[in-house]
Amino acid sequence: MRILKTSILLCVLFLCVFPPCAWALNMEALKVDFLQGNYRRVIFEAQAEIRRMRFCNTEELNYLLALSYLKEFEPELSRECFKRILGNPSGRFAKEAGLGMADTYLVSGELDQAAEMYGRLISSNPGSQEPAILYRLSQLEYRRGNRQKAGEYWLRLKKDFPLSPELKAEREIPMRRPIAARKTEYSVQVGFFTSRSNADNLKHKLLDRNYPAYVEECGTGYRVKVGKFISASEAAEAETRLSREGFETKVSP
Repeated sequence: MRILKTSILLCVLFLCVFPPCAWALNMEALKVDFLQGNYRRVIFEAQAEIRRMRFCNTEELNYLLALSYLKEFEPELSRECFKRILGNPSGRFAKEAGLGMADTYLVSGELDQAAEMYGRLISSNPGSQEPAILYRLSQLEYRRGNRQKAGEYWLRLKKDFPLSPELKAEREIPMRRPIAARKTEYSVQVGFFTSRSNADNLKHKLLDRNYPAYVEECGTGYRVKVGKFISASEAAEAETRLSREGFETKVSP
């Protein structure tokens, strides 16, 4: 009987001690992969862990997964992870998830939605995340082409948070430049129609998938486009994502 009790006690100790240790090791390994830029590996491993754990105690894992999706330009999937975290407003990563959720809209080019969310975050929780939000708002306005407002956010960041990591990592955003010096804006063309109604149908289909789609009228018809990107690489990433979903695409300035 004593031997049986001892065996049961050892089993309980094994189950209680070793799985958390193993999980801690797995989590540290995933963090190392993330810092090394192995985002696809993090996504693969994190998804497998979540399936095994059935979403129990996975807040930190969801956060790392959300960031990895964001790095891979998959804002919709990132958004779903952040939503799971925000389901517990008092959770350890709730504040970071709120900022991350706004970032998904910035990455996908939904600038109005991103600006609204950043504004709410500053109003509801001033101070702690303000440097990061001011930096993002400066980038957002720069993408809109509003260099003066972008500069205002940057100067506010420089004045109020002179020791912030955001300020150390980036150079100041130019406030004014001649129009001729502006960078070319890129978009992804997803369709061309002679019928406005057909173009609108595709636009709404893309909007339902959270793509910032719009219709551009040209001389012979209507182009359906996604996003307004400041670099060709950003547009190429969006094109890759759209192509994977079966759309015929091309990047256009």
